Amino acid sequence: MISKFRLCAATWESSTFVDEDGRVFTSGTGHKGQLGQGPDVLSCGNPTLIHGFPPPGTLIIDLVASMGHTVAVLSNGSVYGWGIGRKGQLGQPFRDCWIPRKIEGIPFHAMRAACGKDFTYIVGDAREGQHLVLGSDKWQVVSAAPRDVYGWRDISTSWSNIYVLLDTGVMLAWGRNDHGQIPLEGLASITKLAAGSEHVLVFNQATGSCLAYGWGEHGNCGDLKGNQDAPVSGTPVLLEAKVLQVGAGCATSWIMT
Repeated sequence: MISKFRLCAATWESSTFVDEDGRVFTSGTGHKGQLGQGPDVLSCGNPTLIHGFPPPGTLIIDLVASMGHTVAVLSNGSVYGWGIGRKGQLGQPFRDCWIPRKIEGIPFHAMRAACGKDFTYIVGDAREGQHLVLGSDKWQVVSAAPRDVYGWRDISTSWSNIYVLLDTGVMLAWGRNDHGQIPLEGLASITKLAAGSEHVLVFNQATGSCLAYGWGEHGNCGDLKGNQDAPVSGTPVLLEAKVLQVGAGCATSWIMT
């Protein structure tokens, strides 16, 4: 019997769930290992248990996914992944993973992770500032990363960007910027952020507004009055409201008030 789920993450055609007992289930379709059930399982109509994962004595503390791969951070600081891995987003060797595989070579105790289209972003203890980007360097998501991220409070990734919210309220951002995905420098007093496919939402506590940046042709960045991209100053999508949570997906945005 499945208890209540406490974590979930989704690729393009599959979903992964962690229940209150720490067990991991997947459902959907996965032709390149996205289900984590082995090469003989390409489809699961209902949530199906991944046997033997996580390892005994560990719990999953963070679960994230992007278009084709899923990553789990464990309570012992190790990181596992499955799905598409040919760009190095699941570490060495560069190949698709049909069952959860430990990502070797992470030089710190992992605390959180986030997945882009072809990369994985991992951070350690905020007091140490250590972080790591694995995978494709398209849009310079690897080579443009800062040396450290001391005091990070939250992280999020789009398909092609990395966003780090610091405990000072300042947000670091790097990666793709041809649609204004990277806000202007100096943006501060941020308390919440969420990145979608090619856009990001930030809640500015000082002004009480939720702003959107990036590619918004489907209305995910608010009313752009016929434009596809949000202005560099951001588009207000909600003003003077108490924002409890923000979320973003593939050309979609959610704001909970």
